[in-house]
Amino acid sequence: MNKCLQLILGLAVSLSTLSAQSDPTKDMWDDPAFVKSFTASYGILSEYEPPISKDEKLVLRAVMDAIKSNRRAAIQQLEPQIKPKTSAAFDFILANLYFQEGNLPNAAKYYNKAIRKFPNFRRAYKNLGLVQARAGNYKAAVKTISKAMELGDVDGRSYGLLGYGYLNQELYYPAEAAYRQAILMKPETLDWKLGLAKCLQRTERYDEAIALFDTLIKLHPDRADFWLHQSNAYISKDKPLAAARNIEVVRRMGKADLATLSRLGDIYINNDAPQLALDAYLAALKLAGNKDTHSLIRAAKILTRSGSYEQGKVMIAQTRQQLGDQIKEADDLTLLILEARIARAEGDIETAITALDQIIQRDALNGEAIIDLGRIYAAQGDLAKAINRFEQAEKIEASERKALIAHAQALVSNTDYQAALPLLRRALYMQPDENLEDYLKRVERAARNKGA
Repeated sequence: MNKCLQLILGLAVSLSTLSAQSDPTKDMWDDPAFVKSFTASYGILSEYEPPISKDEKLVLRAVMDAIKSNRRAAIQQLEPQIKPKTSAAFDFILANLYFQEGNLPNAAKYYNKAIRKFPNFRRAYKNLGLVQARAGNYKAAVKTISKAMELGDVDGRSYGLLGYGYLNQELYYPAEAAYRQAILMKPETLDWKLGLAKCLQRTERYDEAIALFDTLIKLHPDRADFWLHQSNAYISKDKPLAAARNIEVVRRMGKADLATLSRLGDIYINNDAPQLALDAYLAALKLAGNKDTHSLIRAAKILTRSGSYEQGKVMIAQTRQQLGDQIKEADDLTLLILEARIARAEGDIETAITALDQIIQRDALNGEAIIDLGRIYAAQGDLAKAINRFEQAEKIEASERKALIAHAQALVSNTDYQAALPLLRRALYMQPDENLEDYLKRVERAARNKGA
């Protein structure tokens, strides 16, 4: 086959790399070795490549300029030329052009037509496997790429793509085997090492995954994703502070996103480092702007619930300042509840009651605020007022169970065990819970002892 025709067919394939920007294995499209392999000269192995007649060669030469400069024009020019008896090479080239255009359904259609015309067309199988993988049809991709390998197209890429297909089907044993073979044949390809690391993590071999990422990080210390993947393995190994060290490296790189910084804050708060947690949450706040109020409110809740009141107050104040007039009513009420809880914990009962009253005036169905107010009255010994609030919250569907438990706890504190029992049983019926069941049993024993 002459050089002109080889160029046409090779170009049709190489241009397909332009449509791979969103491919999960996109790194390989930037690898010159892969491009060279993918654009290998057409027609040198007649057993695996369809024949082309002299007339067909003339047609292909005529569309060469369009293939190089205007793919859509090339498609329009080439598609009408394809007939049932036309060489499978035409279908193959048209499939490549559709692949370049990001039209995966049509690409798959014409690769399949090429294969039906020439069943041993192994490059058509391999390209079809790539299309299927990019389309998320991993089961079909594995079958198709395996067929290409059966026909002799065996290389590191093929094994790597097999691993990728198996991994996405959660078939970790064959995925691992394929990735290891790919690494042996193409040790410089990072995608396959990342795939192997994912297999190790998902089969809970975290030490091996950590060791593999150690190697990758030494080779590519600027790859934030390697540091983060390893941090996930550390978390799974119950080594949160090692995970935090990795995330701090990513943070110094300036590559930590909102979710990563929030995770860092969570690690610190769970390891009794509230000031470090606040620092991470405030960094997340800067990234969030006014777009992700959920993360900001969540951080304020975590700090408050953990008893880190000083840090909680800072987080609440900074969140209010950043959101300003754009703060939503629901978020504002949530922050008010947190402020009331902090005030109560610090002994400023008057401020807590004022804040909760303000919330209830603005939102009469805010069961959380009503329950908190009831708890304050119960702590002050005003059981009648407390019960009134609990019963009010019990009529609100979203807060009924929580109000029943708070009501029962207030009665237990007042040694009225018998009255608490139906409330606890109702709460347990609404949602089974081992801790609540144990508490109910203790109250039942206390009621029996008191009546004895």
